[in-house]
Amino acid sequence: MTIPNSHSALERSLIDHISKYGPVTFESFMNFVLYDNDQGYYPTRRRTFGSKPVGTDGDYFTSPTTHPVFGALLALQLREMWFLLDSPSEFTVIEMGAGDGTLRSDILEYVQQELPDFAQTIRYVATDLVPPSNVNGVLDNSYLPSDVVGCIVSNELLDAYPFNRFIVQDGVVKEIFVDYQDGKLVDSVGEVSEPEIAARVDPFLDSLTEGYKGEVNLRLGYWSDSVAAALQRGYVITVDYGYDRPDLYQSSRPEGSMRCYYQHTLSQDPLRRIGKQDITSHVDFTAVDHTLMVNHIKRIGKLTQRQFLLNLGLKDFSDDINLRSSNKELSRKDFLENLAGIEALIDSDGLGKFRVVLHAKNIDQVHRITGITGHKSLVEGRNTPTLNNSEASHARLLRSGNPFGQTNSELRSGMTWEQLFCDDSTSSVN
Repeated sequence: MTIPNSHSALERSLIDHISKYGPVTFESFMNFVLYDNDQGYYPTRRRTFGSKPVGTDGDYFTSPTTHPVFGALLALQLREMWFLLDSPSEFTVIEMGAGDGTLRSDILEYVQQELPDFAQTIRYVATDLVPPSNVNGVLDNSYLPSDVVGCIVSNELLDAYPFNRFIVQDGVVKEIFVDYQDGKLVDSVGEVSEPEIAARVDPFLDSLTEGYKGEVNLRLGYWSDSVAAALQRGYVITVDYGYDRPDLYQSSRPEGSMRCYYQHTLSQDPLRRIGKQDITSHVDFTAVDHTLMVNHIKRIGKLTQRQFLLNLGLKDFSDDINLRSSNKELSRKDFLENLAGIEALIDSDGLGKFRVVLHAKNIDQVHRITGITGHKSLVEGRNTPTLNNSEASHARLLRSGNPFGQTNSELRSGMTWEQLFCDDSTSSVN
């Protein structure tokens, strides 16, 4: 078969494989186009000078890149967990999927500046499948430690795991593969490659319409095994967008939750911009709970990011920003930029809608964790981190260079970057 020269080297490799072995699962396709070591999306974006997937100049935003307050609040929660574990001499924080290291930088900076007792005991290990070449402190996954006492943190990691796609045809779950026909990559439907795909969807078939498409992530079990091996005793904090399974497989979402992001635009066409766009789907938190439970790690709380951050004391940080503005300690511009970043973290239509799930392992009595119960503010008396004083770089949501700034046409039409990032509708922007 002759492959047109118009295809990229990554596409040509994929097409060559399909021509030899037949259609591939979407999981295999996604793994290849996102993580191929030479030409995949993440290696290319993270190892090319001046290129990165996250932030104003990238393809999407995350909570850590929005404002350092996110990392500061997590630092306070981690310190409380250290106390609840009877203040061990070493408290290890493992961040899985650390990306460009922004969250690591914000947490450690706040610990050093505001939490001197915790600074003496915290050990922070940040790992990623594709660590950036120009970032110190983010290691390859092979450096993941084992049997630690502490907490495992991940922010928007699970949504990036390669997944299988399915379609309902004649009341039966079939799988969507990737094939190459008539000079282009196309969807191809066949029998499921793994029985577990149908097993997860079958209980909801009666409520799903003909032609319904969705996703099943079989890799969550591998993640859970890694968490169990790494954590001997302590907590797991998982932040991501998704639902419990009954809400994930809904007829109101007939095209599923797969999303592609390219320069802050949204589509549901993964077969375009091969290796140049990110591909994600909403997380099945039922699978998260089940796979962790199998490894004797039990859920102790689940709530929205908005409520989690408010429980920890985000309003105190926001009030301090307002006070410092009133006292002329912040310019009007700095005040508005900081306030916009903080408010974006708890926007009920955006990042505030994300889920924060807490699990515990080998803890006989689970004490009141402030992020869950909100019985007190952990912020009171602490200094507020600001965009200008942070070591890490963060998005400036109000600046004209931001593609979703106040003057952008998409914002005027009613679609903000937060809505693009976790949109539940089937609309797209190409």
